Amino acid sequence: MDDRAGTDTDTDTAAADPGGAAAGSQDDGWHAVDGTAPLDAAERERLAAVEASALLGTPPEERFDRITRFARELLDVPMSYLNLVDDASLVVKSPQEPGEAAPRFPYGAAFCEYTVHGTGLFEVTDASLDPRFAESPAVTAFGVRSYAGVPLRADGGQAIGTLCILHPEPRRLTGEERGRLVDLGRWAEAEIRQGQGPASDVTVAVDPTVAGQRPALHHGDLTATALDRPHGAVSGDLHAWAEGGDVVTATLADVMGKGAAAGALAEALRRSLYEGPDGTDAPPATALATAARALGPQLAEAGSFVTLFHARVDTRSGDVEYVDAGHGLTLHLRASGTVERLSSHDLPLGLQDAAEGWTTGTLRLEPGDALVSVSDGVLDVYDSTLASLDRVVADLRAERDVEAFLDAFSVKVGVAQVDDDVTVLVVTRS
Repeated sequence: MDDRAGTDTDTDTAAADPGGAAAGSQDDGWHAVDGTAPLDAAERERLAAVEASALLGTPPEERFDRITRFARELLDVPMSYLNLVDDASLVVKSPQEPGEAAPRFPYGAAFCEYTVHGTGLFEVTDASLDPRFAESPAVTAFGVRSYAGVPLRADGGQAIGTLCILHPEPRRLTGEERGRLVDLGRWAEAEIRQGQGPASDVTVAVDPTVAGQRPALHHGDLTATALDRPHGAVSGDLHAWAEGGDVVTATLADVMGKGAAAGALAEALRRSLYEGPDGTDAPPATALATAARALGPQLAEAGSFVTLFHARVDTRSGDVEYVDAGHGLTLHLRASGTVERLSSHDLPLGLQDAAEGWTTGTLRLEPGDALVSVSDGVLDVYDSTLASLDRVVADLRAERDVEAFLDAFSVKVGVAQVDDDVTVLVVTRS
């Protein structure tokens, strides 16, 4: 059943109205351009914003790839794309094949030119019945039947791109699914706008620790230690740990944004997780739901959100309970040599409804194993893609111990001059 209640979207239902003129249609009189008509002032501003994003034709980045990956998983579709739309074509930002030029498609071949010139969510439930799309290559060559997309807006409000999903069968999104797509679009917009923010006057972060003297927690056969390199004076990343009884609690979080505002949100999160009424006794999912309720107003006011990994480790058995809120950058390195990335299936704090909760994952940390969680700034030390995690693992295993790895990685961050906060959290069991 299509429950529209509670969703603030305009929808073009092509199956019900192949001409796109039904009530609720988001066609708004816009039609595919022929490339010869003069551009109006609004379109010139939009194109200037596309150019100012500095994203056209750039290589793949995990900060966008994880959003399209989430869209595929949460909305159960085989295809999801994050695109930029200029004056004549659609340019794919995510996903891309590393090392290859960003795919580009001309106007008249894509649904997203309609989305980017509309006001909200644009949905086509059966493209084969819509004269605007029935003969497009997406339908005739690639078998696309249904589409839904949301415009992505720059700081000035101009729509510069889209986040979209496609399916080979006719399909109408439910109200809940439309809400999910809108939330994922908000995430993508925040990533775009973060890249458009004013440059920091600090270009090389300073690691505040002295080599070989990093703060660490030692409890039984567990050790937790971290590298924290803020891009400016204050970090929007958070790493924290605590011990209590036979349990060690550890967290890595990445607040959207940089500077004092992001740092204040990170500190508020730390207090909620570690100094709340339950301290660190609450199960991870419960602790996160409590934090979500406490920080919700601040996150909404700031237009921000937080990706994070939060875990409790039983020091006797090595059993780990954890939640991952849209982070997906935590690795389980086994003594046997195998590596597992702990994927995330929940949205970040500030996007997911606290009442809906977060999924609890479990694993066992055996002697010789390690958990390594990183902020997305770590990926920028390499090539900004998820494949960077493989290089983190290789660098860690090339060093004599975790301390030596963190010291060497700190130097590497300085050389790379990463334009983001960089945090690495490592928990090992001896």
